[in-house]
Amino acid sequence: MNVHEAIEARRAYRSLGAAEVGDDLIRDLARHAQLAPSCNNNQPWRFVFVRDPGVLTGLHEALNSGNAWMKAAPMLIAVCGRVEDDCVIKDREYLLFGLGLATAFLVLRATELGLVAHPVAGFSPAKTRAALGIPEDHKVITVIAVGRKADALNPVLSPNQIRQEAERPERLPLDRFVFLDGFGRGLPGGSAGNGAGA
Repeated sequence: MNVHEAIEARRAYRSLGAAEVGDDLIRDLARHAQLAPSCNNNQPWRFVFVRDPGVLTGLHEALNSGNAWMKAAPMLIAVCGRVEDDCVIKDREYLLFGLGLATAFLVLRATELGLVAHPVAGFSPAKTRAALGIPEDHKVITVIAVGRKADALNPVLSPNQIRQEAERPERLPLDRFVFLDGFGRGLPGGSAGNGAGA
């Protein structure tokens, strides 16, 4: 699978099943995240891989009710970092950008390996910090559920989540977010495709 194929194949599935989450997988995912670009090569990201059942149970307490499906994942990953570990140029903090890039690399590598890696926003950073011993000065940006796509739907999914399992949610048409030579100036020929994405 090449990068294009991994991008096309990546889906934020919520019905997850068992997967082998040994040390080799953790090192593999971490190594690919490690190769992401960052400002001044600061590499500000910190990943807490969680596979121990007892620690997972504690981390489940940090999840919002809409993310109860994550309890079926054999591994969760907390992504965090400190603002002072990355570039701060005037009013521009690069931490979130760097953590996003590293997370994307990890997600694409997981996809290439036939896994689902689904980052979420629906969690309590404070409870995550407490469950994992993450220092107060670290921002917890996301928690990623990792597992294999299950054949059966997770019974805790909402009707909307079930629809999203069946079909990739629609993507914005290009003319909504791609501009040429100035904000609001569309590409020649208008939007490509129907916005459904791949």
